[in-house]
Amino acid sequence: MIFIDKWLYIIRNCSFDNTYKMSWARAITEIACEGEYTENSCVEITMESIARKVIRYYWEQTIFFDLQQSSNPVKPPVIVSIVKALIAIYQSNTGSKRPIKWYAANVETICSNAYQKAVRDIVKALKQDVSFRFLHINGKEVEGIYNYVQKANSIYIHSDCLAQLKKYSLIVFDAINYRWTQMLENFNHSPRLSKKVRIIDEREVRRKSLGKFSTYIGMENPYQHCFLCGEKIENETPAIDHVIPWSYLYSDDLWNLVFAHQSCNSSKSNVIPSEEMIQRLEERNQTMLRKLKERGKRDKHILEVEMAIEHKLVRKFWISCQG
Repeated sequence: MIFIDKWLYIIRNCSFDNTYKMSWARAITEIACEGEYTENSCVEITMESIARKVIRYYWEQTIFFDLQQSSNPVKPPVIVSIVKALIAIYQSNTGSKRPIKWYAANVETICSNAYQKAVRDIVKALKQDVSFRFLHINGKEVEGIYNYVQKANSIYIHSDCLAQLKKYSLIVFDAINYRWTQMLENFNHSPRLSKKVRIIDEREVRRKSLGKFSTYIGMENPYQHCFLCGEKIENETPAIDHVIPWSYLYSDDLWNLVFAHQSCNSSKSNVIPSEEMIQRLEERNQTMLRKLKERGKRDKHILEVEMAIEHKLVRKFWISCQG
């Protein structure tokens, strides 16, 4: 079996305890893509270089979606706890709770000491819990992957193996993302998990303008009352609010969007709505759909509202997002 087949075999058959092995495999594959290799040489990959990439993966999936990465939500994996602590320090230093992509966050500068400590702590966890176990499937070691002495600061991979990883990287990344998604499905009730895994690949998250939904919402709420406080919105353009937080749904759906005061929208943040609010949203959707149909409106957004009502998506997603 050639190296790339062995690598994919491990990815497809490793245990589901947590997502560490996927972050490990992805980091090494990324490092392979960044290098140029001389034939028949041995290449050193430091634990520190792997740890720096692993931080980014868990930063993205945590700060935007707070995804569970193991089966025990009460006791998250050590690496996830380290990243959560780093996020808390970053948010305290910047005074902002707004999710931000790793590449835009400049964590290494803003939280230099905390970042360096996080790297050291993750290196320790990788040495103890991942580097050795990654090579073992069903109690048997897959040979010919890399050389590693437990607790060492580096692994060593043959240059030809890294060249294969680089050549077949698109296939490898697809396999890692698929397996990571499968794992997260065991630990989370969250929708669109494959998209949330792929956030690692995106240099930035571009939130689409919600202005196109104003006409639809306005047909049900022509006098522009705030869905959150009930008061009329005056002397300002209404904000369009996601009742069930965007960070959970990771999409803009008409059946989940309402008018709100700018201030009400800002103060609500990512708070899970009350059952009373969910009931009002369900009633709003019924009324909005009826009024849109009366006006002869028919497009994909309206069909989605109809489907949401038929399948009770508002309540189902609300229940799921509570964990």
